[in-house]
Amino acid sequence: MGGPVEKLDKWSGRVANAAALLPIIPAGVAGLIVGYLSTGVAWISQFGAFGWFSAGMVGFLATSTALALLARTRLWRVEAKIRERITGDSSPFDPMVRVYENKRLYLRDLAPQGRREVMGKTFINCELIGPGTAIIGLRSSEHKPWPKMENSNTFDVDCVEIDVSVRSAFAISFLDCDFSGCNFYHLTLLFARRENESLHWITPNFNEPRLLTDENPAESNK
Repeated sequence: MGGPVEKLDKWSGRVANAAALLPIIPAGVAGLIVGYLSTGVAWISQFGAFGWFSAGMVGFLATSTALALLARTRLWRVEAKIRERITGDSSPFDPMVRVYENKRLYLRDLAPQGRREVMGKTFINCELIGPGTAIIGLRSSEHKPWPKMENSNTFDVDCVEIDVSVRSAFAISFLDCDFSGCNFYHLTLLFARRENESLHWITPNFNEPRLLTDENPAESNK
């Protein structure tokens, strides 16, 4: 007999297989109803069981097609919202103010062509949208406090830990900028300090000591 883990795996597989059949249940029910109702139609009943079965299949296919079109329509709406978020316009904002609240802001508008820095801003409940690359958590001076990023979420965002002594040639630097309750979309975020492990990091934690037995990924590909 298998252990508890094997039994759990077997039953989870059965549940997953059953769940995969759920989308066809409405169409199947509709087919059964159409087939049953067709028994009262004379020109269908003259063909006997074959006529009833054919009517049921027509009902099944028609319902399946309608449900598929409905699902595709929902997908189109989601895709349209995503395109609007990527290619839309920022909320009206004054570039001279220090605090932005409840704004939708595109990186291209915060740092127009030719600018590489955004300094001394506080973002509260804002959406910051790419595409682009931004450096978060930088301070303009040793005498300034470290910027904060609190209660914020990322969507389709890669996070990279960097050495601030080597500045990126194309990233937008957010100096002395705080973020509270913000959402970041379609960006690559560079950080000088790794403080939030819940983010989608694509680089290792350089502050953690490596064991001598750790294999160098570059050498493992040789």
